[in-house]
Amino acid sequence: MSGRRLPRPIGVIRMGHMEAAVAGDPLGLLGSLAAGGPGLTPLYIGPRLVHAVTAPELVRAVLIGDPRRYAGVVAERTRRLTDGDLASLVATVAERARHLPLSWRPGVELDVNAAMAGYEPVHRGQVDGQSTITLLMRRFFPAAEPLRGCLTAFVAATLAWMWHELASHPHAAARLHAEVDTVLAGRRVTASDLPNLRYTRRVVSEVLRLHPVLLVMRTVVKPVRLGGIPLSPGAELLLRPHSLHRDPAVYADPGTFDPDRWRADRCAHQPRGAFVPFGCDDRGSFLWTEFTVTVATIAQRWQLLPTLGRVRPCVAVVERPDRLMMVPRQRGV
Repeated sequence: MSGRRLPRPIGVIRMGHMEAAVAGDPLGLLGSLAAGGPGLTPLYIGPRLVHAVTAPELVRAVLIGDPRRYAGVVAERTRRLTDGDLASLVATVAERARHLPLSWRPGVELDVNAAMAGYEPVHRGQVDGQSTITLLMRRFFPAAEPLRGCLTAFVAATLAWMWHELASHPHAAARLHAEVDTVLAGRRVTASDLPNLRYTRRVVSEVLRLHPVLLVMRTVVKPVRLGGIPLSPGAELLLRPHSLHRDPAVYADPGTFDPDRWRADRCAHQPRGAFVPFGCDDRGSFLWTEFTVTVATIAQRWQLLPTLGRVRPCVAVVERPDRLMMVPRQRGV
């Protein structure tokens, strides 16, 4: 039996039109394609034909169901860090994080997006930056260096979301502060503290689940039918990890901020490929450690309290809060 035929590519969604769509509704692009559609929509990004995968069950099929039929960004293989390497990197992260709030004033409203943009990542790994996404970035954000700029923006946005989620969930914030106070006892974070910052690491994982990289690419490497539509090797797929990370078929109560879903006993049977916050399977990346150390260092001395106003996501190289004003409170540790 022959498969369904793809609709004709949406030629009008070229770079200029897509730019207007993103400016009007940054996170609605793929959602608008999904409305009333087949869940797999061909469109042009500049001269390149890609297929937007919008239906959650199809995103799940690509990233979890039969990933051998698709190629994506593979985490760079780097030599295993020695204990000395790790200790040095953690010390560098802690020092940069310690300097980040030096200009903060207790009780004085703070632009958290701008504050987190002042952090320069130590991590030199990758987030998904394949050619099509790079093309998008060069069009929308010509001043940004595609891969390094994307990484720096992603780290800043993730840290901003971190403080927003903690302020929105006071019980989680209280647990994180209690852990940091107990483990560090007023001193700087060291590599030997990492195994004991378990809840802090779970908070990082949950924020990354809710706020992953904006888009990821996969390329078909073996003939496949996706949603009943045949695709040949070389076909490019554009997906949002957000669709998978909030899929109730993969995560229980996916809209709830629940760091404890990352306890070993609760996530042990999670399918491989179900968690792609960087656009690739990169769980061994030092970036996890960098987020953990940065959050623990700042949380040791500061708590960021929410102000009135709804926080909405927007696109500026990555997905970040549109306007995140918070009030720093110094902690007496």
